[in-house]
Amino acid sequence: MLETRRKAAQFLSVFAEGDGHPMLNTSLAHLHAKVRRTLGLPTEFVLHSLRHTFCTRLGEAGTEAFLIQRLAGHHSVTVSERYAHPTPESAVLAIRRLDAANRSLFRGRSDTTTDTNTLELPVSY
Repeated sequence: MLETRRKAAQFLSVFAEGDGHPMLNTSLAHLHAKVRRTLGLPTEFVLHSLRHTFCTRLGEAGTEAFLIQRLAGHHSVTVSERYAHPTPESAVLAIRRLDAANRSLFRGRSDTTTDTNTLELPVSY
């Protein structure tokens, strides 16, 4: 849906007026408020929440930090870090992926017998 809207826009804006020009912030805010009320979403749900979700899900999917930075259009990885919110589950998955990569490198060696189903993370990671 967003790609279709962007292609229809004369500029590279996702939120554009009918003529393709970028939508004014005030117009977008009014439209968002109307949609939020219609869908019964809490007032805490702001459009910027979508940006956080985008970056978080990219991270959970295993996307490396510098690619998240580029896709989000941030100037630095530090800015992207404010948007990506890793979950404990995604951290465990990352460790499992690393373990699988190590296993494939050292296939057949007896010292790589870690059971990935019993991995636990420290309380703070």
